[in-house]
Amino acid sequence: MAARFKPLDQQVMVITGASSGIGLCTALLAAEKGAGVVLAARSGDTLEAVVKQLTEAGHEAIAVPTDVGDREQLQNLAAAAIQRFGRIDTWVNDAGPSRACIRHRNTQ
Repeated sequence: MAARFKPLDQQVMVITGASSGIGLCTALLAAEKGAGVVLAARSGDTLEAVVKQLTEAGHEAIAVPTDVGDREQLQNLAAAAIQRFGRIDTWVNDAGPSRACIRHRNTQ
């Protein structure tokens, strides 16, 4: 049986590592395509700035400062997503440095 996925503009996405790199790019693109996004990273100030940018552009987004190494914080992240949007459709784990992103950033 083939898997069926909701269109992106009907999804709620939780994205860890959303303050920079691939996580940030994923969050921005998902929001632009109409997904509700729940942004998670340790940097609360950076997340709030991204959420402000997204909401001012008419997108649905919330920030939940989270250290993914802490189980209780992950549970709070999931609870915040469900409280705000009623569900989670996609969870993107992208917390941590990516050597490809670091290499790319250093070549610019």
